[in-house]
Amino acid sequence: MEERWARLSAGKMRYLAGGEGHPLVLVHGIAASSFSFRLNCEELARHFRVFVPDFLAITSAASLPASLAANALRLKEFLDSVGIDKGHILGSSYGGAVVMELASLAMDRFTTMVLVSPANPFARRYHRVVRFYLSPLGGAFIRVVPYLPGWAWDYGIGRMYSDPSTMSANTGRGYAQPLRIAGMPRRILAALGTFTADVEALRARLTGLASIPSLIIWGNRDPVVELESAYPLQEQLRARLVVMNGIGHLPYEERPPEFNEILRDFLLT
Repeated sequence: MEERWARLSAGKMRYLAGGEGHPLVLVHGIAASSFSFRLNCEELARHFRVFVPDFLAITSAASLPASLAANALRLKEFLDSVGIDKGHILGSSYGGAVVMELASLAMDRFTTMVLVSPANPFARRYHRVVRFYLSPLGGAFIRVVPYLPGWAWDYGIGRMYSDPSTMSANTGRGYAQPLRIAGMPRRILAALGTFTADVEALRARLTGLASIPSLIIWGNRDPVVELESAYPLQEQLRARLVVMNGIGHLPYEERPPEFNEILRDFLLT
């Protein structure tokens, strides 16, 4: 995978690209980056032209709009910049909500849609996390958390795993590093400010996305976005649902070979 930069109207966006074939775009979660898919890119690039944007990390001194729609439009601008007219587009957690928003705005850009443990209108568990970060204590916490030691980050990321012992070395540090980019905590808080209402607004548009061939992947031990919300989401999207047993919120990290196989089989069938 090669590091590259896409030129957008608001600034430059870092991304990784590699492989040959039909485009596959991997969209990370809210406090994450392209690092999230480090265990998947090599295998997926054997079959697809893989793009992994750091879609929240824009080199801009200005305050950028951070609603779900604004981030979806920024992702669309990324597709334009790198020459993707249509492709497979995958979103994880917050990124899953961004991908659904993008689908509601530009359905013609999707060959398929893949959602991994996505925030969605039928979920409620993640609301308490959003409320915490929007509190004065949470706002202060998110500004210092990027500078916590690696072991503290390992503990925090490990809480999203079903079995933290499977976490690869230096995972915490890999997650922390991009959050040290100037302005990143402010952008995350701005995105969270409208997030719950933005996700709820997706509810009325879900059935309109049912014409996109879609796959939903979920861990049955997800502690962040409850598996129970997958079933009404699946029904609205008419999607295929694959539940990975013994897995938490980050199935592509917890069991990469199985995840890669599920994804590859769906996209190539």
